[in-house]
Amino acid sequence: MGDASLRGTELKKMVKLSKKRAMSFAYCPAGSPQDDVFYIDRKKKPEVIGREARAESEGTKLGFGTVESSGRVMSLTCTRELPQMAKKLKKYLKLEKCPMNVIVLDADGNVLEEDVEDLPADPEMDADDEDVVEDAAPVESGDDDAERANALKTRAMALQDAIKGAPSAAQAPLAKGYKSAVVALKGGDLDTADATIGKLEQAIAKLGDGAETAAPPPPPPPSADPMAMKLQTAAANLGKRIEGLQDGDGKTRLGTAHAALLSQIEGGDFAKAAATAKALGEAITKVSAAQTKEAPASSEEAASPEPAPELAADPNASEDGQAWNAARARLEPAVMSLLERNMGDVSKMRAAWAFFTEKGDAGAFADGMKVVPGLEKLIAEGEAAEQTDAEKDIPADVVPFVRARLGWSKARTQLQSEMMKLQNAILAVCQGEEFAGMANDTKALFSYLESLDDRLEAALEALVVEPDGARRETLKGDARKVLAEYQSELQTPFFQDVDANNGFANVSVTGTATTALAEVDAVLAKAA
Repeated sequence: MGDASLRGTELKKMVKLSKKRAMSFAYCPAGSPQDDVFYIDRKKKPEVIGREARAESEGTKLGFGTVESSGRVMSLTCTRELPQMAKKLKKYLKLEKCPMNVIVLDADGNVLEEDVEDLPADPEMDADDEDVVEDAAPVESGDDDAERANALKTRAMALQDAIKGAPSAAQAPLAKGYKSAVVALKGGDLDTADATIGKLEQAIAKLGDGAETAAPPPPPPPSADPMAMKLQTAAANLGKRIEGLQDGDGKTRLGTAHAALLSQIEGGDFAKAAATAKALGEAITKVSAAQTKEAPASSEEAASPEPAPELAADPNASEDGQAWNAARARLEPAVMSLLERNMGDVSKMRAAWAFFTEKGDAGAFADGMKVVPGLEKLIAEGEAAEQTDAEKDIPADVVPFVRARLGWSKARTQLQSEMMKLQNAILAVCQGEEFAGMANDTKALFSYLESLDDRLEAALEALVVEPDGARRETLKGDARKVLAEYQSELQTPFFQDVDANNGFANVSVTGTATTALAEVDAVLAKAA
């Protein structure tokens, strides 16, 4: 079951919000409704929460787009739709005691499917209210409490625009405090509401004066980028450690360095931010130790973080180690793919790969690199053997489809290699206690490749084995549809930034996929 899927009270709340404005949604049905994953989000783009939903789901299908609701009808305008989405989602909503009729539309507003019926009355779902202070009915004037409540409501409403205009890094904690004030105001707890609103007003005034220094940073922003989230979490932990130090010049200087770290994260300079976080953590430890001994280090020492030495066992610790690590990222996907398909000289390839990895694991990087030229030759021969075998005994007019299929298959292997290169670059920078678990977190990078799956290979293979000319034209249309979906995926923010704007290393993920898909497109166009 998807732990992050909207359920129960939270689901009802988001459905009510969708009656006020359109929001992004993603839906992944599973074997049974209780295992479905359904997200609604106010800020993220549909394709972003789509990836999050798919990672959370046990199912393989995904639909996403925007959702709006009116009364008891939920309308889904799909960027990507699913068969029987209306029926399946309606069952999920009913299971979560949020019964709604469902209409599914395409991007042009055409109705694709619907599941609409007369639903039993439900006062909670029939209401169009939203949990915001504007909807709290004004209290009738006439006594001190009533006047005080109305005054608090006016102050709370004024805070909404102020919070929206606050720096993005401060909006999340302010919004959380605002919600607490609204709950207290609606519940008649005027003292709590007054105190909370007062604190929020002071915080916003401080932000306007630029007076904040080492205040703890907000929680990680909503982002699909695992690196951004990890850095934001590290920054939050560092902020808490700084806040726990004794007041003094050292704490002030560390607060300034921490503010610089937040700016680097917000600006997307992840490589510099990772290095800053690592050094800042060491500086905080030094100042904390000095304060504990009641012999504070000089402010200059406390505020001047020194880079930690690299781990000797790290493959990135030497030039030979870096070369070996890069070779492994480049060769491993191709070797594993050929061994799995039993193509080429499998025994020699397996022996060479075992030698290469054993030497690298033992730290003998230069020795491991000696077999790289031989491995590259074995890979080339294996790929050539696969192509020759695939083209054997087939009509000449089918050969282009065979080559297109093999080309895309090879490109998908190369995508894994390029993503491994990026993963290694991130791990080389992000070391130390502030980045515990980073190796596991970077695995999320590979989830972006899941959308570029084997469906295009299957579509091209179907063209190869289909002898009927008329049927083959239909299959070309199927292949073009999958191709267009892949090309659309490459326009999403992650793929637009990953090659040269990831903050760690230049790679060729989008470039490799774009080139390979263009070659397939050319084959399909020529064969038309």
